[in-house]
Amino acid sequence: GIIQRHYHAPRAKTQELMHDNFHGGYYSMAERYTDFTKVLLLCIFYSPYYPIIFFFGVGILFVQFWTDKILLMRAWQTNPSIGPETSRFSRRYFTTAAIVIGAISAATVYANFPFTNLCNCPDGDDKCAVDVSQMYSNVTLLSGERLESVATSAVALKFCNQAKVSFPPDPEHQGFDYVWMTKSQEKLTTIYGWISFILLVLFAVGLFGHRVTTFLLSLCKGIYEPSGFDQQKDFTDGIGVDSFAYVPQLKEPGFTFPLLACDISKIN
Repeated sequence: GIIQRHYHAPRAKTQELMHDNFHGGYYSMAERYTDFTKVLLLCIFYSPYYPIIFFFGVGILFVQFWTDKILLMRAWQTNPSIGPETSRFSRRYFTTAAIVIGAISAATVYANFPFTNLCNCPDGDDKCAVDVSQMYSNVTLLSGERLESVATSAVALKFCNQAKVSFPPDPEHQGFDYVWMTKSQEKLTTIYGWISFILLVLFAVGLFGHRVTTFLLSLCKGIYEPSGFDQQKDFTDGIGVDSFAYVPQLKEPGFTFPLLACDISKIN
């Protein structure tokens, strides 16, 4: 990095040791996209539980972007050109999947809220009804605090399984006897549930629709389309500045330049 080039390199004892300080650090583009996708997925998935996480995610991605940019331009070594395929793949699949996962997570959160597994008793249920509140005196809390009297609530609650909400979340799956959703929560759950279902269907169609269509068409007709065009130029023609060749090489630590993994007897 910067310290190796500006501090260790001028103090190297040999020319080879000085060259070693200018190699730069190794990095993997796949690893950088993995870190980006990890932050994106975590922020979107947990946003219904903790909405402020979006601000933390923006801050993390901002620092990550500028750190990677500075290291890419100043410290990291040059890697082979891979083109825009990695970024296109990330946008097409992982970013889209993060949006779908976020919608499903939000729908599930609003359907299960408030996560207490307690429902209000319906009217007419004698087994669940409580007529009056009860009083308790000289109550000691877990913190050690002592209260002279405590009154219990007269509102009766009954256990209900909130984990039975299916997909897409629908207020009807909570049953009719014991319900935990409010009217506004039922409306919001219905909207989120169907939106998440529609997004999931669109994602599946976009992910597999083109491949399935291409496969079915290939059974009926040829669908191959060549990439590029024939330049009418053989590999052995045009020896000079316009000719390029692939030379297999191997990079090993401790060597300033790559090792040639081929027969060099006919190479000038």
